[in-house]
Amino acid sequence: MTETSQTRVEDLPLNRGVRVLESNEDGIVALEKPQGARSHPNSRKDIRRALLTASYDYEGEFYFWNDEAGNEQRAWLINRLDSPTSGVILLGLNPEITKEVKNLFATHKVTKTYYALVRQVPRNISGSWVDMISKDLVNNGRVIKKGRRVEAKTSFQVITKPTGGFPIALLKLMPITGRTHQLRVQCRKHGHPIVGDKTYGNFRFNKEIVVETGEKRMMLHSGETILNYSFKGKIRSFRAKSELPEAFRHVMRFRPGMSPARAARSETAENKRDTLEGRRFKET
Repeated sequence: MTETSQTRVEDLPLNRGVRVLESNEDGIVALEKPQGARSHPNSRKDIRRALLTASYDYEGEFYFWNDEAGNEQRAWLINRLDSPTSGVILLGLNPEITKEVKNLFATHKVTKTYYALVRQVPRNISGSWVDMISKDLVNNGRVIKKGRRVEAKTSFQVITKPTGGFPIALLKLMPITGRTHQLRVQCRKHGHPIVGDKTYGNFRFNKEIVVETGEKRMMLHSGETILNYSFKGKIRSFRAKSELPEAFRHVMRFRPGMSPARAARSETAENKRDTLEGRRFKET
């Protein structure tokens, strides 16, 4: 039986494209998850697409592997992102901090900011969506698809609405609740499906985006996560941020017939007028 020791951030077996954004002494680690990567493997063959090149304990919700000395190392998955979604995702390097942060997520005390490219521009520049959405129900070990209805709350703000290209808008989304596929379902429900969403999106529009730009990904990105918590008698704050992927900018700056050089100049001018950095979210 091998010993289990505290894992060091630098010893995490990161998969290709995954990188550390932030970490702290309590054992919280923020990773940048690439689009297409899995939060955890569903089977051994999925390890090559997971966050870490390690085995996964589904009951304990942690990755595990042996270091060079034969000691078992562990990293707990704190939250999840859908495979098509990129951006900030959290790990815990010990069970104590993992439990503390998971409780923050469960009680809606984590500030999460996402960015999404959606079809059509909302009428209101900012606001809140409150909807009842379907959720699977587990009854005596049997899964009943869409067996109950739960409330989903999200605040939104229009960040930019390019003109002359696709009829799209870049939204800042702040989920208050944490339902499965919440942002994807609510965007569709309110008439603004996320670009590239193969489940809830507008399929003809998605195809047009691919044909014109070559971008096939779902345009949803976990941009920032902020935690304020107490651990071992100390008040802590943790913040991790991931920049908007180039694929988003590529779709936003598309103009029919525009040369790449002119498109780049247009994007630079647009960014000067309307940057993400420093833009405060308006409470509604």
